[in-house]
Amino acid sequence: MTEARRRSTITEIREMQGIPAPSEKKPPVTSSFSTSKEGEAPPVTWTLLLQFCIYGFVALAPWNFILTDLVYLDDKFNHGFGSTISIFYGLAVNIAQLFIIFYGNRFTFAPRFDWGCGLLAVFNILLAVVAMTIGTDNPSPNTGLGNALGTVCIVFIAFGHAVMESTAFGLAALCPKSCMNWVMVGEGIGGVVGWPILLLLNVIFGNIERRDEWVCFVLFFLTSLVTLAIIPMFRGITSKHPHMRYVLAIEKNRNTASSLKERQTRRPVWMILKDVAPMAFCAWSVLTITFICFPSQTMKWEAQAGTEDATNDFIPMVTFTYQIADTVGRFAPNVGLMIPQKPLIIFALCRALFIPLFICTALYPTTKPFHWDWFKHVGMVFLAITNGLTATLSMMYGPQRVPADKAEQEVAGYAMAFSLINGIFIGGLLGTLTVFCLGE
Repeated sequence: MTEARRRSTITEIREMQGIPAPSEKKPPVTSSFSTSKEGEAPPVTWTLLLQFCIYGFVALAPWNFILTDLVYLDDKFNHGFGSTISIFYGLAVNIAQLFIIFYGNRFTFAPRFDWGCGLLAVFNILLAVVAMTIGTDNPSPNTGLGNALGTVCIVFIAFGHAVMESTAFGLAALCPKSCMNWVMVGEGIGGVVGWPILLLLNVIFGNIERRDEWVCFVLFFLTSLVTLAIIPMFRGITSKHPHMRYVLAIEKNRNTASSLKERQTRRPVWMILKDVAPMAFCAWSVLTITFICFPSQTMKWEAQAGTEDATNDFIPMVTFTYQIADTVGRFAPNVGLMIPQKPLIIFALCRALFIPLFICTALYPTTKPFHWDWFKHVGMVFLAITNGLTATLSMMYGPQRVPADKAEQEVAGYAMAFSLINGIFIGGLLGTLTVFCLGE
């Protein structure tokens, strides 16, 4: 290669990266497409990691709290409310997240947090109000109307979750991998605290009239209150952190009307999706396998004692075991438990062995070892820990597969969020189909 050709090639590469040629005497011009740095980013502190943890908690807590009190809501609305809302929820989240993948980074972060948190807070508390007023044993006993209004609330909560979670993951994708890790940990914590809070509220409201209605209202009110607190937290605390001020420089071209018409990434979105596809598939397969097993199969498990009351007590306990172990798995990368990307994909696919194990536990409740309660808890622990660990590592690796371009890493974060929720959605459908085909 001649010297002139070599210099020409280097110049073309530098221009693609948005770096001016050495011979140009121009001041550096930054843009949302640029991969260059004007200096090292300020360090990520533990306070910033805590804020990302809170974002993860708030993104998933409203839905987890709904699942925690789902028996009450199902009794109020009837018409298969408890068995159908997961489908409506997953479908609505997937539709919203697909839009965000292609258009989300044309908007600044703060308004997206405002809209996501607003939808979550408002429709979460509206769901509790509908359950108190319309349905079984309510002033209006019309369960059909209650089911319809409850489903509408679920759909809008799903939209809020999609905006909130995708924004949190997109923001974390612009930061070191530890930020993505703590968003995942926060989501795990959101699944852990629901049941203990519900038990506490049942004790506090034990002697009042319409206890279940007020317990649900207070539970959802607390969730909405925490969710609304995110709006001033992002604007007044997170965005002021030195590291986030450095990261949010990417937004400077998004405050104009023309930004809504322009692509904010150097490459087309499909090329970014191609880069993250291996880790997106890994995350998708993890959640798909998990939700084929849980809760569709675990809800069919029987307690070792064999009585209906014992089983009714056992199912919430084993579900709580899942929530704790899943959170432990999400936290594990913080203590150095890492798996390289290629072995991680193999490990994720090997988790399919849980499917026949959980099916056999449901079909043969009197056969050892499926008969023993401790065996069911151990199986749930391994399912949950591997779920939390593998999903978290996939989410951490995904945005890192994109070249060092912040705008593209943000889109990668949105794509990874979609892969998680789509895995839950498809896994839930396959789990329901499995139950139907086996006649459980």
